[in-house]
Amino acid sequence: MIKLANPAGLEGLLNLDREGVDIRPTLLRVITDQYLQTAVHTPDEERQFTELALRLIDETETATRAAVAARLAHHASAPHPIILRLARDALDVAEPILLHSPCLTQADLDVIAAEGGVSYAEIIARRRPPEQAGKQATAAICSGPEPPASQCVDNIDAPIPGSEPMKPTGTQSQELCETFFTADPGERKLILMMLDCAITVPANPPSLLARSDVWRLESAALQHSTETVVADLERALGVSRRLARRIVQDETGEPVVVAAKALALPSDVLQRILLFMNPRVGQSVERVHTLAELAHEITLEGARRLVDIWREADPIETKPASHQAHWQETVQRARQALSEISFRHPVPARTEPPSRPAPSRASGTDTR
Repeated sequence: MIKLANPAGLEGLLNLDREGVDIRPTLLRVITDQYLQTAVHTPDEERQFTELALRLIDETETATRAAVAARLAHHASAPHPIILRLARDALDVAEPILLHSPCLTQADLDVIAAEGGVSYAEIIARRRPPEQAGKQATAAICSGPEPPASQCVDNIDAPIPGSEPMKPTGTQSQELCETFFTADPGERKLILMMLDCAITVPANPPSLLARSDVWRLESAALQHSTETVVADLERALGVSRRLARRIVQDETGEPVVVAAKALALPSDVLQRILLFMNPRVGQSVERVHTLAELAHEITLEGARRLVDIWREADPIETKPASHQAHWQETVQRARQALSEISFRHPVPARTEPPSRPAPSRASGTDTR
């Protein structure tokens, strides 16, 4: 087996290819495992992995695609094009993605269910129901087995005698983070309201932004400079680049409201950011007004508690200095292998065509 710590081992694959062995399945597994070795990736690394993986996915058999799908299903920032490709694959490949991937939006799931028919719709229906997500988040936040709302309210002003402020564990934080990001707007509001009654104390809350920082953030949003906004939120909130990007690109906008509240941004600045930064949010004035009202309803402490959960769920990692060179060497050798494969096998020989869902015959399907 090729050791991931030694990308030079990929050279052995080229020798196998010259001997007539199909190295594409192994190559796909190698670059996937290599990509998953680190939690945070640069846009260039993500682009390179997407380019290589999509090509190899289309040239490998079901067993390999299923193994890769199982590896990527729980990865919170797996490249969206790869997740969509696997989610539309044969059922054995698509199932873990459809059941677990946090990268699929509700709109994605609706389209796949409509296109794939009953089998795909049944798998999607087995995802954790939204109402359970909200209930589990409430229970975890209140640090008990689904305590009644009145009990949480009583705890706002008076902590339990003898108790110390509690902080979710890393696993709990990951669950709470995914629960929030996969919930619908109504459930997200419930989660934020329940955070107000939690007895956790935000650790190292974000510092309030200077006027110049607020101006720079707003200017970047007005100019649709997504990467600048992501970098500013990463620095201001102390979250990972991956999570900052997830906040900015969220389809319904609540994470931006949480970030703005935690940084105490003025309400007019928040509204302008919502209008211009994300077209999916800004195109609905009603949606912007709803989010602005949410910003008034939640508290600074509740927003900062959620930021704390985000930090714990996806901590900033200092990548080894050799990681970039390590990844680039892997990419270079993978491309070399693919080039030689293309030269020797102009028409990729597949034992089976990729299984794709048949278009739905039903009319009027709401794909949102």
